[in-house]
Order: sequence, then structure tokens, then C-alpha cells
Amino acid sequence: MSYRRTYYYDSSSYGGQSPLDDALGIVEALSNGVRHDIVKLSADRTFEEAAQLYDELMRVKVGTTTIWEKAQAAGTLARPALNPISTTRMSNERPSTGMAILMDGFMAPVRKEGWKEVKIGCVCAFEPTGEVEIRKVGKEPIEVVRAFDQSFVMHLGGPEGFSVKLAAEVQARRWHAAPERSVLGDGAIWIWNIAKHDYPNAAHEVDWYHGKEHLYAAADMIYLDQPDQAHAWVDRQADLLYAGQANTIADSLLILAALANPTGREKLESEAGYFSNNHERMQYRDFQQAGLPIGSGTIESGAKRTKKRVASSGMRWSRPGLENMLALRAASMSHSFDDLWQRICPF
Repeated sequence: MSYRRTYYYDSSSYGGQSPLDDALGIVEALSNGVRHDIVKLSADRTFEEAAQLYDELMRVKVGTTTIWEKAQAAGTLARPALNPISTTRMSNERPSTGMAILMDGFMAPVRKEGWKEVKIGCVCAFEPTGEVEIRKVGKEPIEVVRAFDQSFVMHLGGPEGFSVKLAAEVQARRWHAAPERSVLGDGAIWIWNIAKHDYPNAAHEVDWYHGKEHLYAAADMIYLDQPDQAHAWVDRQADLLYAGQANTIADSLLILAALANPTGREKLESEAGYFSNNHERMQYRDFQQAGLPIGSGTIESGAKRTKKRVASSGMRWSRPGLENMLALRAASMSHSFDDLWQRICPF
């Protein structure tokens, strides 16, 4: 769309302006609406994909460099405005609703620094659905637990900075008012250090599927090139794991380690340590009977989707550039991008 408007030129300053452009929020030929759209698209797609999609949908061509510039400018404003990012919709959880914190990490490329870990956290509400399904291992009936209203925080750096961001989001989500609280993650030490220090009164749980992955890792060492025997062994051990017998699994792995070659011994001893160290966090039957979730699929999915956006082949970020994109990505995944945009660009 083309339009005419009055333009005023100041010969003393060699500059000029159009009052109508200011009134319409048009900056550098892009309206606020266009900037909102292209930045929002870039939080989920590469800059090239965002440019192509916007052209296809809106018949408006915007260069990838322009989208990058606008995304970086928005991310710079978003970073200090992001915590807490919870929307009003999320900030009024029902008192009967449980709350969970999920944590994970993934690696992203930073120029001149190499691959660095991005820590990602999710705060969500959960509740039993009343539906029952049969657990494959042991055929035990379990009640399905539904997670909803997920909000995310992300941090490029150490656990201390991440814990500050997470704590702000947790407080905004009224975590301490929830009757049931749970922290889920894999076996990373930094996760359980944060859980122990900041959330000591919550149930601490190692994700069930991570536990099973470690069973399969051990089985591969015990039954080399014998997949059927390995699978059968995992099924038997998974029954013990679900029943809260991680220490029993650890003891049996140490016995098998003593009979293995040096490489196998080291790996089996490592897996034994994983189960013994996380014994208290692997009481899955008790957790489920209490109506708590035992899987961290939400954070796993969030980490994978974010890694695809910032760590795909050929991508390299400056540290500020990556931090800016993570801020936009967290808002997008939390469904609070539009609220954030109103705060950083209120016109």
C-alpha cells in the first residue's frame, strides 16, 4: 500500500520527519505490526524461513538482514523485561492445581567460545485426569496426569543465573500456593543442586524415561549383540525401577561389572552409580500414587525445539545475539510473546 504524507525538512540539521509516520508507528519503513510479525516468526524459524513465510502469507517482502536486525533490537529490549513472563491467564492457577518445575540443558554454538550449554526451565500446572491406562511394564494401571499452562525460561551461562530467572517465574506462578509440587529432570548435578537449595519441600524426581535409557545403556554392555536378551532384561529391571528398587538394580550392576572386561566394568559401575545416587528420586510408584507426573516430556520437547532454532547446522551466534534470541524464544514458547511485545513496544 502506498500513501502520501507531509514531510518536513530542517536545513540546519540536514534531517527531517513526517508527523504521520510517527503517529502510525512507522519506523524505518516498517510499521509496528510488520515488526511484530517478523520478529515473532523469527523466534520459531530461521530468518530466511521467516522472510519466505511472511512473503507467502502477506505478500510483503522483508529481507533476512532486516528481520535479523529487528529481532536483535527486540531481544535486547526483551531480556530485561522478560522475568517474570507469565501471562495473566497463567498467574491465577486454581488452588487445587499441582505445580511442577522441569529443567534440562542443551548445547548451542557461540562464536569465539565454542559450544556452550543453554539451561532451560519449564513451570507448569498439572492435575490427574481421572483416566487410567495400563503401564506397559508390569501391566500396572496408572492414572494419567495432564500438564498445562507451560511457561519457559532460558539462560546461557551457569546455574546461578539460571536459578534467579527460574525463581522469578516460579514466584509469578504462585508455586508456593500449590498443594502438590514436583521438580523433574535428568541426572545432571546442577539440576538437583538447584532443587535441593531452592525447592526443598517439593518431590524431586528423575524423569522415568531417562531412567529407562540408563537401563538400556547397561543392557547393551551386558548383552553385546544380543538385542532380544537385552530387551528382556530391561523389562525385568524396569519393574524393579518402577517399584522404587533402584538400589537393587545398582547392586546387580556392580556384580555384573566385576565379571566384565575393563571397558564394560567402568561403564557398568557408572550406571550403578547413577541408580544408587538417584534412588530417592526414583520412587515412581509412590510418585504416581500421589498424583504426580513422572515424565519430563514437556522440557525435552522444549529443549529440542529450541536447539533446532539456535543450533542447527551452520548456525553461529555472538553471545548477545544468542541471548536475545533465547529471550524471544522463551516468550514464544510460553505463549506470552504478544504480552511481551506490548511491554517493549507499546504503540
